[in-house]
Amino acid sequence: SNYKKTLKIVILGDSGVGKTSLMNRYSTGTFTGQYKATIGADFLSKDNVVVTDNLFGTRTLTTLQIWDTAGQERFQSLGVGFYRGADACLLVYDITDPHSLDNLDHWRKEFLDQVGGGIQGLGDASTQFPFVVVGNKMDKAQDRLVSREQAADWCRSAASNTIMGSHPLPHFEASAKTSESVEEAFQEAARRA
Repeated sequence: SNYKKTLKIVILGDSGVGKTSLMNRYSTGTFTGQYKATIGADFLSKDNVVVTDNLFGTRTLTTLQIWDTAGQERFQSLGVGFYRGADACLLVYDITDPHSLDNLDHWRKEFLDQVGGGIQGLGDASTQFPFVVVGNKMDKAQDRLVSREQAADWCRSAASNTIMGSHPLPHFEASAKTSESVEEAFQEAARRA
């Protein structure tokens, strides 16, 4: 069916992993090398996104509202309003920074704590909510300190458990700079939302 809906996608991860760059690359097709900390939250909308259902091949016209939250811990109290109503969440780490992968545990828990009871019809939200994991900065692959295997292990440990069994979280290695796998990661989030 070709109906239109709006999906809210929240991007979480440590400060400096490239959340804003991923959002800008996807929404506007641009990238800037300058780093500017996001204060509070910021969101961009991308209209007329065609989301294709893998199973049925149906295509839906969707508006993606992409929310970028500040990675700095001190803004965490702003949390609940950003997270409320989220349909999917991108968990972003930097392939050159192992701590940023370790901290995805914290971000995932923070997100689920904030939206916890607010996800309708999901039973145990923590095992059902659509998270997509993105390892950013593939343009710096020569400085990589997080292997694809390490990230895959994390995705397995955070697996969503469904009636059909355990499914590792989807994982993309991407670059906001070159745009590698950026479109695919957001598509996957929209598809699972």
